[in-house]
Amino acid sequence: MPKEIEDPENIGINKEASHATLMPYGSLKEALAANRGASSFSRSLNGLWKFNWVDWPQKRPVNFYKPDYDVSKWKDIKVPSNFQVEGYGTPYYSNFNFIFQKDFPRIMSTPPEKFTAYKERNPVGSYRRDFTVPADWSGRRIFITFDGVDAGFFIWVNGKKVGYSVNSRNAAEFDLTKYVKPGKNTLAVEVYRFTSGSYLEDQDMWRLSGIFRNVTLWSSPQQHIRDYFIKTDLDDQYKNADVTVTAKVKNYGTVIVKARELEVCLFNGAVLVPGAVAKKAIPALKPGEEVVVDATFHVNNPQKWTAETPKLYTTVINIKDGAKTLETLSSRTGIREIEIKGRLFLVNGVPIKLKGVNRHENWPDDGHAVTEAQMIRDLVLIKQTNSNHVRTCHYSDDPRWYELCDLYGIYLVAEANVECHGAMNEFNDEPRIKAAIVDRNVANTENFKNHPSVVIWSLGNENGSGGGNFRAALKAIKEIDPTRPSHYEGFGTGNDRNPADMDSQMYTNVKSLENAALDTKLTKPFYLCEYAHAMFNSMGSVDIYNELFDKYPALLGGAIWEWQDQGIYNNRDPKHPITAFGGGFGEYPNDRYFIHKGVVFSDRSPKPHFPELKHAYQWITIKAKDIKSQTFSVKNRYQFTNLSSFTGKWELSENGVNIASGNLTVGSITPFAEKEIKLPYKITPKPGAEYFVRVSFQLGADKLWAKKGFEVASQQFALGIPVPAVTDKSQGGSLTLSQSKNIIDIKGSDFDISFDKEKGTFTKLQKGGENMLRGDGGPKLHLWRAPHQKDDMWAYENWDKYGLQNIAWVADSVNAKQVAANVVEIGVRLTGTGKQNFKVHHKAVYTINGNGLITAVNNITFDNPDPKLILARIGVRMFLDKDMDRFDYLGRGPMENYADRKSGFDVGHYASSVAQQLTPYEKPMECGNHEDVRWANVNSAKGPGLCVKKVDSMLQVAALPYSDEEMTPVEYKIDLPKSKGTVLCISSKTLGVGSNGCGPRPLEPYMVHAAATTFCYQLQLTKKK
Repeated sequence: MPKEIEDPENIGINKEASHATLMPYGSLKEALAANRGASSFSRSLNGLWKFNWVDWPQKRPVNFYKPDYDVSKWKDIKVPSNFQVEGYGTPYYSNFNFIFQKDFPRIMSTPPEKFTAYKERNPVGSYRRDFTVPADWSGRRIFITFDGVDAGFFIWVNGKKVGYSVNSRNAAEFDLTKYVKPGKNTLAVEVYRFTSGSYLEDQDMWRLSGIFRNVTLWSSPQQHIRDYFIKTDLDDQYKNADVTVTAKVKNYGTVIVKARELEVCLFNGAVLVPGAVAKKAIPALKPGEEVVVDATFHVNNPQKWTAETPKLYTTVINIKDGAKTLETLSSRTGIREIEIKGRLFLVNGVPIKLKGVNRHENWPDDGHAVTEAQMIRDLVLIKQTNSNHVRTCHYSDDPRWYELCDLYGIYLVAEANVECHGAMNEFNDEPRIKAAIVDRNVANTENFKNHPSVVIWSLGNENGSGGGNFRAALKAIKEIDPTRPSHYEGFGTGNDRNPADMDSQMYTNVKSLENAALDTKLTKPFYLCEYAHAMFNSMGSVDIYNELFDKYPALLGGAIWEWQDQGIYNNRDPKHPITAFGGGFGEYPNDRYFIHKGVVFSDRSPKPHFPELKHAYQWITIKAKDIKSQTFSVKNRYQFTNLSSFTGKWELSENGVNIASGNLTVGSITPFAEKEIKLPYKITPKPGAEYFVRVSFQLGADKLWAKKGFEVASQQFALGIPVPAVTDKSQGGSLTLSQSKNIIDIKGSDFDISFDKEKGTFTKLQKGGENMLRGDGGPKLHLWRAPHQKDDMWAYENWDKYGLQNIAWVADSVNAKQVAANVVEIGVRLTGTGKQNFKVHHKAVYTINGNGLITAVNNITFDNPDPKLILARIGVRMFLDKDMDRFDYLGRGPMENYADRKSGFDVGHYASSVAQQLTPYEKPMECGNHEDVRWANVNSAKGPGLCVKKVDSMLQVAALPYSDEEMTPVEYKIDLPKSKGTVLCISSKTLGVGSNGCGPRPLEPYMVHAAATTFCYQLQLTKKK
């Protein structure tokens, strides 16, 4: 194996110095289009390459780079791609454990035999293809750029070794001029899965390898603008701007080039901005000499770039020889200014908030080889959640991503490709790896310094406290770009610890966040680089975090962890296709479920987290000032947008059904301003009716990310209008009560009910000849849930300790009496025994009326419960027949919601199949809960139905095709058995979801303590006609 692979001080051989993403263009027209791939001087080398894979370096075809080496029988592989996704070798998912034997700087040391790397010690992918240099590039410099190769690679052209690169996620560029020839050329690339650089690429993601981003052949004149930095400086009134272009011009040729001129100019579309031209002399340059040239022009009152108003101009940079243009480059330019004043973070002089997500580059079909269309899909959805911010966790993204963020309007925290989580604090001052840490930060800064979307540089993630190596990296990027603030969470908070420009934490709880906002010892903006961990059924209390962001100026905001589940399709077994999490490819070590923690699923279909985040992040706050007078307030939290650019709407609902609506005209509401509005709805109250008004705002014009009319904000209000109750004076016909030793039978005119004295539950609820129950029937007290994996494990330990999933029930007493001709009452006392002396007592009284209405009054008590015991719920469940597969309800929906994740879900009348209530988490678990339920129906197409009704307090209701017991042991949703029927859960209180997979538990109001509880509900037997 080449010695470079295990040499951390070797960060590249013969690579070009890092610079801005750029491309020479053949004309002004090309430059204004600013499409690097469409330049006359650019050729994509993407496509099919010949490919060979081996699991150990010594098995690789050493001489494959020679043009006469026969690769005709090799397989084809597409570039870009990850070779594991293409079927070569094993994908790994690891959060932070190294997947090779940790033995810095070595990566070939022998791991335990159970490690996949024991057999696949360091796979090598050998790539070959031919290319032709265009004839009209003769006399020009020829370069090749690899935008991303994981983890390290060597390159040969025409049998000659060109160079070596590590750093998987920044451009690796080589000058091929002396290696290429007219006609056909042979390009060979040897990619190693692991290098010593892999110690700095220990990110929480699938570990995948190969040439996974674009490969581009391009050319420049011998005198070439090697780099440029466009800096925009607004005046004290943030009105006019000076634009300075700092260009590095190099003579790559072998002869002196005479003095020439640098010309820079700014275009708005295809129109030159008046006065926005500057010219500066370029001195004569000797071979290999480079000069820095600054050119500045003034722009009067330009349109400013913000995430809300992403106006882009085009800067064109020319080398001129008299009237002749020798080279033309261009860059989209956003005119904006970033400042920190005290604890405020300002864009163009205005304090802003960052509300966004962490985003990995991952797609289930393609792994890390993300396409432009997929990037746009992410941006559209991210903007539709009202997010204005993305943190590029935890590496530099594909260069196209930054261009798209400029265009769509996203504030980026641009993070360098540095994470050594599995060696936390070990590299803070390790001299052998210092150059690599600095180099990755320099590359990140140099590559993306011209993007207005980049507002903060981040030095990396979870490396420890940083030490001298990260301070050296900070110094290096500040020398390159003093215009942007810096961030590194590992430095900690407070001036005594943190040399970066902002204080930062991750997974801070609500109380600590508020304390940080109020802490007078802190002097910098405070940013949550990760919060509200969204693993599976979680992401609780995101609304409360955002209330604090809005309340306290010192809180800059935060980024949800994370945007998407990072699943990868595993179709290697066609009979068992899965969206894999850790271990899904048989790899070891792995971190199993921890890869699925997104606001959206891996395929970008929305999880229930999506509407919750959209509501929490909305930039228009609507509050009720005086419900009785129909007066509401509207506050504009946008920083740069007047609400006059939106349309408004109000909707009045009666028992969950809209009965009236109207347009809402609010006129001008400037940023941060508030206005009162009066809604013109009219109500004629009906007995038993409940009324809500919903106020919403929509886009007034098309955006790149949504069409006109897309809803950006809403709020629903209960009007609380007193109405007389609906009383059913008909108690139905008479009832017949009969009993045997074990069974109580109650017969009405069109229904039949059986209650099992031993089980203490109904076993028959029959209407129209169809029994709606199966098995143990119900209701039976239910205190746990199929765990939400890491988010519930803190509580599940006690559920398991006390045996809550296997409580043994004994009916202590069962009594039935005929209260009236049409009323029967059943009283039951049950004792449930778990483990460790856990005991719960359930006293229930069921009153059955002749009209098929059952009123249930429940009293729950516990014997000396452990104060640390937090229950999943206090409720009951019923096992219904498989034909009872239709569900509708009046409550919060349509997607599942919980006590700490319900703000984005309105009260309404919703309907679906029971199967559709199962949220498709890849690992099955409890789901489908609905808060604030007034009533819920479970019906059969054959006619019979069961309606659950609240009596006083709201209910939490779920109807699922599986029980908690059935879901808990199942690894993948595809492995769920055929449903046996519907499981109906009726709860008085349900445990919140929290974000304890990596963060705080649910807040106290959302906890369910083992305390005495009384709750009531009704069951109505129904039959469709």
